[in-house]
Amino acid sequence: MFHPKGPSLRELIKQGLSSTKEGYDQLASKFDYTPFLTPKEIIDATSDYLKTEGPFEYAIDLCTGTGAGIEGLLPIVRREIVGIDWSEPMLAEARKKFSAVTKPEVRFVCKNIFDIQFLKDFDLITCFGALGHIEKNQQKEFIDVVYSMLRREGKFAFITAERPKWYHLSAWPYFAFDATMKLRNHWIKPEFVMYYMNFLLPDILNLFDEAKWSSVKVISLEIGGKESGIRLVIAEKK
Repeated sequence: MFHPKGPSLRELIKQGLSSTKEGYDQLASKFDYTPFLTPKEIIDATSDYLKTEGPFEYAIDLCTGTGAGIEGLLPIVRREIVGIDWSEPMLAEARKKFSAVTKPEVRFVCKNIFDIQFLKDFDLITCFGALGHIEKNQQKEFIDVVYSMLRREGKFAFITAERPKWYHLSAWPYFAFDATMKLRNHWIKPEFVMYYMNFLLPDILNLFDEAKWSSVKVISLEIGGKESGIRLVIAEKK
């Protein structure tokens, strides 16, 4: 779990006792060496599938962090990719990675996702590995924000999983983590929002209003040639 270039146990504890934003600000320079980084295999599998849905001219990667999702968008987006995150230190790391990329244009915006406003609409919006940071009472608002930024027939693609049964032993660490986090946030302020049981199937599908979305597809991703528990959801705006 601990990479030589990654954060120490002490640094991880300090992160866990900070607010969500401050925690990621602290880990930014070492984030790519933590187990929290979305694996390249998942990014690549998503990119391979999205090739069949594109091509795309303009795309946004929400909660981009150090830019893991940008890697998957480079081969399928022609003109511009915008990475959005509220942690400037995380974006500073992302900018280093893509400073030499000129086509498509890659730029980054430091902004809370609930405060985003753009003058143009986008063909594709993605989100990798960050949906656990969105409180359940904000999930519908989050989807509405995504909807407002998409052009007609634009697509929102995100990674999630099926909600596990409580009696599945493999799920116990995630239930335990969420329970611990809820206790932590009850007693310690500011809160650090991260729940593995958030934004899961099938519940999340109920938040996509049929009056606004023409289709919502769920794809089982293959990782390394094998079926995984990872699900790619693609919602298309009417």
